[in-house]
Amino acid sequence: MKMAKKQNQPLTSNATVVDGKLILSLPDACSPVVWQMDFEEYRSSALEVREDLKNNRFTLCLKNQKNEAIEIAYYEDRHSAVNALMAASQALETSHGKIRPQLIHGSNNNHSYIASGSNGIGTPNSSQMSNSGNSKAGVVLAGLMIIILVLAWTLSIPKSSDMMIRSAKISPGSNSETGVAQSADDFLSRRQ
Repeated sequence: MKMAKKQNQPLTSNATVVDGKLILSLPDACSPVVWQMDFEEYRSSALEVREDLKNNRFTLCLKNQKNEAIEIAYYEDRHSAVNALMAASQALETSHGKIRPQLIHGSNNNHSYIASGSNGIGTPNSSQMSNSGNSKAGVVLAGLMIIILVLAWTLSIPKSSDMMIRSAKISPGSNSETGVAQSADDFLSRRQ
């Protein structure tokens, strides 16, 4: 009885992100498919729905950096294809954890892109642009700090002429020979 209920339920596309991979389950496609995309392999890519007028269908495609389209699944109607696209979009938006799992130590290099038209090429979002400005300001600030530290260090080193004057003031009255033993009392009485 339970099996009959499951068969009568409408099939819908869903997507999840696991260990740096987008996994699409598309049972409502004309040819049902489970498909996965590795984020390391397709670092900058776009998912899109294309209309195939010749075959009267809509295709969910992945566009890579070379602008080559890889067909994932095709649908009889646009609504189903867009639903599959939105399932993938929602999975990417709500994914938690590492999109690039091998980046354990180091900076966060995960980039999000905003689609800019039908060509599939994205532009960095505003938070990425502000981060690049912050990193430039950080480099300038670090350079200034290094210059200030070097100047402070050079000003704190005594000049060689000052050292010569100080040593001349200490030793003018000393008539002792070098290498001759003397008592501590004699040494201290000569210093005063």
